[in-house]
Amino acid sequence: MRNKKDMNMRNIFIILGLGMAVTACRQPEPIFPKSDNSLQDIWVGLPGVKDAKFDPVYSTARDTAYIDVPYFYPEESDNETDMKQLVLRANIPLDAVVTPALGVPMDLSKPVQLEIKGGTGEKRKVVVVAKKVGNTDVKSATIQYLMDGEPTEMEAVIKGNDVIFYILPGIDVSKVKVAISVNSHSTVSIAPDATLDLSANLPFTVKSIDGIVKQYTLKVMPPVKKPYGIGITRKLFVKLGAASGGGGISTNYTETSMAVSGDYLVIVSNTNPSKLRLFNRTTGNYVRDMPLPANDYYSFQMQNDSTGALLGATFAASGDKFRLYRWKNATDPAPEKILEWTNSTAWGGLGRRVRIYGDVNKDAVIYATASLTNDIYKWRIHDGKIVNAANTPDVNTAPVISTYASNAGNFGYLADAVPTDVSFSSTYFLNYGAEIAMVNGGSNARTSAFNGDAAGNIFHAPSLYFRFNNANYLAILKYTSWSLNGGNIALFDVTDPAAVSMSPGNPNYGTFNVFNSEEIRGAADNGNGTGDLCVSFSADRSSAYIYMVLTNVGIIGYELTTY
Repeated sequence: MRNKKDMNMRNIFIILGLGMAVTACRQPEPIFPKSDNSLQDIWVGLPGVKDAKFDPVYSTARDTAYIDVPYFYPEESDNETDMKQLVLRANIPLDAVVTPALGVPMDLSKPVQLEIKGGTGEKRKVVVVAKKVGNTDVKSATIQYLMDGEPTEMEAVIKGNDVIFYILPGIDVSKVKVAISVNSHSTVSIAPDATLDLSANLPFTVKSIDGIVKQYTLKVMPPVKKPYGIGITRKLFVKLGAASGGGGISTNYTETSMAVSGDYLVIVSNTNPSKLRLFNRTTGNYVRDMPLPANDYYSFQMQNDSTGALLGATFAASGDKFRLYRWKNATDPAPEKILEWTNSTAWGGLGRRVRIYGDVNKDAVIYATASLTNDIYKWRIHDGKIVNAANTPDVNTAPVISTYASNAGNFGYLADAVPTDVSFSSTYFLNYGAEIAMVNGGSNARTSAFNGDAAGNIFHAPSLYFRFNNANYLAILKYTSWSLNGGNIALFDVTDPAAVSMSPGNPNYGTFNVFNSEEIRGAADNGNGTGDLCVSFSADRSSAYIYMVLTNVGIIGYELTTY
């Protein structure tokens, strides 16, 4: 006897069977042919060459497809294209048919008419016109010219028919050599060894193997100015040892400071009495000596202000007089003594490092670090005069002394306190052996510090702060040798205080450490770790000129531009 479960299963199978029988009796939906006979795409290829695909340009009515085929393929080879063995391919609607058949080698040396028939029989005709063409492209171009007496080469930017060299204003391009690279089967109208005058636009042509001539124009244009920060940089000179003339940079540990004013660099020798020498700021060559402001002038430091005026400081051991002299410029025959103060507190000496910010003929601040302490001696200039706490001019004004709370003991002999504004309460940078710190001018407490790898783990003073093209920069002399006889200029964008502690491993580090000069190195040790940095600007502020002297080694100069 069957149980109830067996009966239920039997009923299910019967229902399923009936359903399948009903479904099997339905008629399939009809597929209607479509009238679409459009040409969706068409191209030419070469037999057996996978990546050879040459696309068309259509007539307005899309009834003609013009296809240029390279005269040689690859274009730098000698494999001339056989127009009678080209492969034509196309995309057409699913139920359309094209004649003649495509996808096989065919003769395209003359126009070929295609007929595309839609599924309902409508016909469309398209003519394919293939043409074998030579190459008239300019692949690249370079210009060779002299910049500050040094051969310089630059590559062009090619925009359409313009071959553009972006060269800094003021560079002489009246006698230059230009090398233009074109296809190996084409010719250019300018001889490769010709000397050209690109003071004005110069047209030239490229002629392909099939006789087609294309017109181009050589142009020299100033680079596009950036709204922020530095752009193109260029080395002005490197002068090692005696190469600059006039005694050059000795190996007697004497050239400890440098300033820039007008056309000159002023290099201070800390002999007693000191020697002040002028060098051409563009070439680095010695020009002449500079008279001393006093017979007993003994100095480690000279600085330039924002206008090119100079401030020279004497070294004052404990009990000696600390004096400041001001020159209107590097050729001023009568510098003015603006401060004379007896050092009664800086027992380790004052004047090894002095930094200024502002215009010393108007408003400025002067920071000098006292050796072997944590003290910074500050003076203020108002309306061109050193003033005391009561804002009264006083040539004997005592300094305001600020003490930095360092966890690393005293500064040592050589520390930089670098102001960033004309107020004592403004932020300043403190650079000494243990750190490069950003310091709150009001509290004299550190707010941030450079990462050790960014600062360099050997030594990293002196330093220089300046503003240029809407950005704030701190430059340091970054030593690359434990003998302190090798180093380079390292420039950091400190506009954003949060960036100051950025490590080299940060993906954005290049926006912080924006420039590094080449290294200069000498044979003699620089055991004192002395040197200096200075900066000046072009009249229109489109360029900054930054210089470094490394004691016992040499001097180096760079131009930083806004382009």
